[in-house]
Amino acid sequence: MEKIRKIINSEKTGPIFFVSPNPNRGIGLEKEIEDYHIICSQNSDVVDYLKKEKISVLCIDDEIIKNSGKLLENRRVLDYIKKESKGKRANIVTFKPSPKISKICVENNFRYLGNDWKLNRKFENKIEFIDITQNLKIPNAKSKVVKLQKNSKNILNMLKKSQLVFQLPRGFSGNSTFLIKNKKDLQGIIEKYEGREFKVSNYLKGDTYTINACAGKFGIAVSQPIFQITGLTDYNKNRLGTSGNDYSYGEGLSDVEKKKVFEYTKKIGKYLAQSGYQGIFGLDFVINKDNVDLIETNPRFVGSIPVFTKLQLQKGEIPFFLLHLLEFLRIDYNFELSKDHYSYDTWYKQNNYHFSQLILRNTKENDIKINETMVSGVYKIKENKLVFKNKNYFAEDLKDDEFLIQCLESESVISSDAEYANLQFGCGIIKENKLDRNFINIVDLIFGKLGL
Repeated sequence: MEKIRKIINSEKTGPIFFVSPNPNRGIGLEKEIEDYHIICSQNSDVVDYLKKEKISVLCIDDEIIKNSGKLLENRRVLDYIKKESKGKRANIVTFKPSPKISKICVENNFRYLGNDWKLNRKFENKIEFIDITQNLKIPNAKSKVVKLQKNSKNILNMLKKSQLVFQLPRGFSGNSTFLIKNKKDLQGIIEKYEGREFKVSNYLKGDTYTINACAGKFGIAVSQPIFQITGLTDYNKNRLGTSGNDYSYGEGLSDVEKKKVFEYTKKIGKYLAQSGYQGIFGLDFVINKDNVDLIETNPRFVGSIPVFTKLQLQKGEIPFFLLHLLEFLRIDYNFELSKDHYSYDTWYKQNNYHFSQLILRNTKENDIKINETMVSGVYKIKENKLVFKNKNYFAEDLKDDEFLIQCLESESVISSDAEYANLQFGCGIIKENKLDRNFINIVDLIFGKLGL
């Protein structure tokens, strides 16, 4: 790890700017890279905490700026990047690529540390992904491509046999995935999306797991299976939307299930790499009684990477985030990854991280405003009340009864489906595929505090 720090902190590298409206997206390597900057537009206590830790942060504090492209083209942001670069070439990192981000980087001679947006859209497309999984002989549920029309008899016939999952080609955190249980659900989606093409699959019963992975000249690095918390409509309005992860729940998977997850991830990773894709990507699986179906790929940074990076650092592992940066910086390095990333026999014996993250999103169809906020930091419950313990922006060295809350500042306007708070726990929070009652109580107290 020390070798990598020296490589990435060398004079030749140049400054790295993580650009995202949400400052939490840029957390992970802020203490490992000397010339590292976070640029955001959502203000919160996290910004102040980072600055106190002497991390370079520029917060534009503009609620109108809700995506990285608009943030990067802001005059103050461009001036800041050029000033802090001090004559060196600036390196830009964003959560995902876009045509606008690519254009701005070219115009300003910035180096973009990520894949071309066309590659992202090609592999993110859920309809095109059907052919990829079929060619690689990876189970991907029984799917059809359907153009939505009124009185679609073929869909009605499918619905008689099973609940259906409708997916638009692209989306985020479940906002393009719809569970159709009956004719009423079907009519609602036809009225909203008539004429659009969807991937239509039979609903798969089982638990949803995500894999973080990274492709590069070192090979394909694969994380342990991470349980996806889904179906909590109080926290995510999309019935199949994600509300966080439990990193320890994957210990219950059988050897057969783990082996399939590992092999399928390697196959997809090699396919992406051969197609010119590099760096971090994520895969989502539905697992039930040794049946493992790959349901989608996320060819970009995934929402769990900031937390996952911190957990990897705590265990002395080389973070995938760092490997991603090394690939795009085109730095020659002569170290080898642990064989745990390559051999199933050692990989599946690794201990899972005892950690969970729960994300709270605006479940309304309209914007909401946080009238009263909470100080971000470590809390505990005492006599059924939230008790503030200390300031922090990541959950580390927590006692058994403590947890961390990150929350946007008061008067923040939150768009429909957007995140306004997240909680971090140094333990598992899922029992028998459900959120444990103790943690539901914590969220209820937070709702009350925020007036939601």
